[in-house]
Amino acid sequence: MKAMNKQNSVSCITTGALGLALIGLAACSSGDDTTATPASGGSAGNANALVFVNNRGDKTLTSVALKGDSDNKEVNTLSGVFGGSTIGDMQFSAGNWLFVNLGGANSVALIDPLSGATPIFEKNTQVGNRPVHIYRDQTDGEVIWTMMDGPAGSGVDDIEAVIPANVIPPSKTNSEIRVNCSTTNGGSVTIFHNSHIGSGGNVPDIIGKVCLLAKGHKVAAFSSGAGIPKRVFVSSEDAGEIAVIDNDEASSSYLKMTHRIDLCKTSKETGLPTPATCNTEDPTGTTAFTPNNSAPHGIRWSNLTKKVYSIQENYKEIAEIDPATFAVTRTFDLAGTSYTGYGVSPDGRFLLLRGDTTPPTGTKLGVIDLNTAAGTRTDFDIDQLDGTSPGAFKFSPNGKRLYILAGNAAASTKKDRLFAFDASTLTATTPALTLIREIGLIAGGDSAGFNAAHSMDVLVQGAGEAKYIAVSNAADNSVSIINATDNLIKQTVTVGTDPGAVLVYQSGAAGAGNQASN
Repeated sequence: MKAMNKQNSVSCITTGALGLALIGLAACSSGDDTTATPASGGSAGNANALVFVNNRGDKTLTSVALKGDSDNKEVNTLSGVFGGSTIGDMQFSAGNWLFVNLGGANSVALIDPLSGATPIFEKNTQVGNRPVHIYRDQTDGEVIWTMMDGPAGSGVDDIEAVIPANVIPPSKTNSEIRVNCSTTNGGSVTIFHNSHIGSGGNVPDIIGKVCLLAKGHKVAAFSSGAGIPKRVFVSSEDAGEIAVIDNDEASSSYLKMTHRIDLCKTSKETGLPTPATCNTEDPTGTTAFTPNNSAPHGIRWSNLTKKVYSIQENYKEIAEIDPATFAVTRTFDLAGTSYTGYGVSPDGRFLLLRGDTTPPTGTKLGVIDLNTAAGTRTDFDIDQLDGTSPGAFKFSPNGKRLYILAGNAAASTKKDRLFAFDASTLTATTPALTLIREIGLIAGGDSAGFNAAHSMDVLVQGAGEAKYIAVSNAADNSVSIINATDNLIKQTVTVGTDPGAVLVYQSGAAGAGNQASN
């Protein structure tokens, strides 16, 4: 999307290969300039890293200057600008814009962290019904994808996304194009491009919306690399399928849904309370598949194997998918284990498995080594995790550190903990995770929901090295700053009411690949 860095760019409207990817604008811009390039010292995001904090209680967004062991303090708090919606997932682009999902307002908030001494709220852009997860495109970091789950109980995106007038080709006379996916009986994905911040830069705009045929919670993975097709894989939990969207800007089917993968397996449906019938489906047709019970809820890309990995929670298995042929090349059976979630190491070699061994027993961790033909699994026994419930986890980009939060589930006997592991020992002859420190956090907070009391993110600098960890504390409305060298809390900064998710922002981090991953 290099063409989109120019203010005068060519736009196009396309019809999806399945008749469903309604809008695909390969090159477009909004024409609305942001504040001029700030003078030296006048930019919040250029002065230091920022920690963005989702304050769930008062529905505000606080930015905290992350300077080091001391002098960390609130920069500003954005309030009254999010349409009364609780803030959801956040992500920033290679162009340094911050994108914030607003599920209750069916929109994405656009925030400029660079052009002023404090982050600037630009606008809310309507994207569709209940955006939940949001991703930065791995093939073009200035492109952002947000997933529409649709309303609970329905899963159908019946809210229009609007393509602004100035990205419509001159041959069109209507003032705007409104895209509504309600007729496809499924959710959708909406795609942004951010251009750049500063003089001549453009406010991010929607460049495409893909209407899916599948209902349910949606997550995405991006295939890329030499000789690898550029595609986006979007799983839908209720339908039990994966949609494939062409992500090659040079392709005639760019931003179109070109294929669907049915995850139904008769052998896995047998024995379930209401087994589904696994039909032969048309992967390029326009008819919805028969829903199944596989429940895909987690999809990852491995930079090592160049394969997509999808976990089917009800089937208790992970499928490895070839991005070129869409064939399932390996499966990893998790039956008989407690594993329900997973991530991938930065080098793509290991799938990190995480499960709850029925509190108060503790959190269970393991890895699958994708570099072995059989996908050898190693299960860890880590005494310090006894009594915990599973929480969020993140790797540093260099793969040397892994951070795991303990959840604050009511049945847990050990709560309010952050565990710092040496993950470089995963590559030993027998993979291992070596605990560096168990860090006690501020106690208390809401125990309802997943990891509600604390959330965390990692400041990464240099060659992918973890420098600081920011952890929110719901109990006392604060964020703790932890030095990643000695793993000690250095300072705690007061923020808004009931802080939840945190995102560590640093200008240029996305382009350099210096952002922790789960």
